[in-house]
Amino acid sequence: MQSSFLTAILACPVCKTKLLVLQDVARCKKCKITYPKTEGIWALVSLNNKNSTKSAAGYERLHKRDWHKISDGSYEILASVARGNRTLDIACGQGFIQELEPATVGLDFSFSALKKAKTRGANNLVYAQAENLPFVDDSFDVTICAGSLEQFENPAKAVLEMARVAKIQVLTVHREFDIPFSRQLRFLTTKLFGVSDQPIEKPLKWAELEKMLKASRLHIVYKGFWTFPVNFGKVVKPLPVFKNIPSCFFVITIKK
Repeated sequence: MQSSFLTAILACPVCKTKLLVLQDVARCKKCKITYPKTEGIWALVSLNNKNSTKSAAGYERLHKRDWHKISDGSYEILASVARGNRTLDIACGQGFIQELEPATVGLDFSFSALKKAKTRGANNLVYAQAENLPFVDDSFDVTICAGSLEQFENPAKAVLEMARVAKIQVLTVHREFDIPFSRQLRFLTTKLFGVSDQPIEKPLKWAELEKMLKASRLHIVYKGFWTFPVNFGKVVKPLPVFKNIPSCFFVITIKK
C-alpha cells in the first residue's frame, strides 16, 4: 500500500471531513484545525475528555518499554489477512502485524508505540483514537482489532467506527466468563495482586459484544475462541501462565 493512499483517505477526527493534505500538514476546512505529520507519523488524535487523556498518558508510560510478543502464530495469521487488502490495524501497539506486513495502516493513541512500530518497518502510521477514526467512510477493505476493544473507553463507539470505515472486521476480544460475580471476582483479584497492566481493562461478555456488533449493523460471519495465554508476560508474578484457556472471542463480521 502506497503512502499516497493514506493521505487520500485522511479525515478530520472531529467532523469526518476529508482533509486537505499539503506535504506534512493536513487541514480541515470545516473545523479550521491543522494536523501535522511528526517523525513520519500523522498526528490526528482527538482526546476530548479526562478519561481518554488519562488512558493515553497511561499507554505512553507502558510503551516506553518493549512489549512481549506472543509467538502462537496469531500475528502471522492476521498479517496474512491484511496482505493484499487495504487494511487498518486499530490499536496496533508496537507494530507486530506491520513487522510482517509493513503496508498495513497502524493506528494507536500511544505515540511511543508508533515510533517502535516504525522501527519494525511500518510504513503508514496514524496517532489517533479508535473511537474517532480519522478516515473517510469505506476507506478500507478490512479493519483488525486484536485484543484491544475491551481497553477502549467507549468500545461500542469504536465498533461503530470500524463499521464506518471498512467492509470486514476481524476482532479478538478478551472475554468476561459467564460465571456468577465474574466482574467482582476479577476486581478483587486485581486489587489483591496489585495488577495495573492496562489503564482500562473491561473484558466483555458475549451478549455485550454481540449487542455492539448488531447495533453497528454488522453481520457475524464467524464466532470462535482464541487461547491468548492468561497472565501473559507474568502480569501477576506469583501465578503461572495459563496457555490453553479460551480467554478471547475471535469474531469476523461483514457490513451489509
